[in-house]
Parts: sequence; C-alpha cells; structure tokens
Amino acid sequence: MDPHEIPALTVHEVAARLQDPGFHVFDANGAARWRRSHVPGARNLKAYAIEAADLPADKEATLVFYCAGPG
Repeated sequence: MDPHEIPALTVHEVAARLQDPGFHVFDANGAARWRRSHVPGARNLKAYAIEAADLPADKEATLVFYCAGPG
C-alpha cells in the first residue's frame, strides 16, 4: 500500500474497534443528522472547521471520519 494512501474501513471493521483505545470516530454531518443517527461514540464536528484541538494528541491514533452528505 502507498504510505500516502488513506485506507478505508468497512462498517464491520469500525464496529469491531469502537471500544479500542486510540480509535476515534468523527461524524462530519450536520448537528441535526448527528443527533438523529450517529455511530455510537462518534464526535460531531464541522468538516470545514476542524482544528488540532478537536483531534486526539496521540499521533499514532486511528481516526475515522464519515459523512452522509447534505442534511
């Protein structure tokens, strides 16, 4: 795999790792959609306003970002 390639995870892979330390899930949907249906434990954040303080300090952590699109 190209070291610059961002790997994709399946829904099952994410579900299996939700409780793992160092595994962080971020929902980039709007707040209303996040309230209706987000992955358990996912933090909601604005896709175009992510700042370093929003992310874990651990540079080895696995970060998962997802979005369903407008809404």
